Amino acid sequence: MKIQVTLQYDNLKPADSLAPLMKEFSLMGLSAIQKNIESNVKPENAPLTKSVKQGDNTLRDYGKLRASLTARHSESEAVIGTKVPYARTHNPENGEKETVIRPKNAQYLCIPASPYTRTLFRRYGFSPRNVIDGLKKNGVSVYRPYRKGTSTRANVILAKEKDGQPKVIFILKKQITIPARPFMFLPDRVIKAMEKRAEDYCAV
Repeated sequence: MKIQVTLQYDNLKPADSLAPLMKEFSLMGLSAIQKNIESNVKPENAPLTKSVKQGDNTLRDYGKLRASLTARHSESEAVIGTKVPYARTHNPENGEKETVIRPKNAQYLCIPASPYTRTLFRRYGFSPRNVIDGLKKNGVSVYRPYRKGTSTRANVILAKEKDGQPKVIFILKKQITIPARPFMFLPDRVIKAMEKRAEDYCAV
C-alpha cells in the first residue's frame, strides 16, 4: 500500500533537479501519515479490544504499523508506503467501510480475551499456536471446555495452571468485522504546503 506524489509543472519552470524537492515531499508525506495514525482514527475500538489493550488508541498497539512506513523518492516522484499486510484491512483501497476476517486454515479465529493473553503473547510469541504450545510445554493445561450441562464445546479456550483457577485466554469466532480507519492520505494542509513549496522551488 502506498501514496505517490508527482509534480506537474504546467505553470512552473522546473529546476535543474527535482530530486531534492521530491525528498522533501516524501518526508512531509511520511510525517503526515504518521500523525494520522497517532490521531486515534475513528471509530473507537470495541469494548473487548479496549480491555485487552488497556487503552483507547486505535491503529496503535505494538507500533508495528507506524514503524513500517517508509519514504522514498526519485527525480520525478515521492512515495510513502507500507508492506504490513493488515494495512489494507484498516485502510481498504476499494473504499469499503469494513472488512470481514475469516479463518483460512482453521475452524475459528482466536481472539485475545484479556490483558493476560497479551502477556502470554510477549512471553511465547505473537500467535495463538505459539501461546498454546508454550503453555503446554510449561505444564499448563489448555483446553476448550464443554458448555454447562451439554456435550457442546464452549467457544473459549482456557488455561489452568496446577492448583490455579482456569483463565480464558482466547474467544473463538467464526468471523470478525473490522471497521475501516483510513490513515493513508495527505491532509489538505499538507497538499497546500507541498504546492507552495513547489512554486518556491521552481521559481525563476
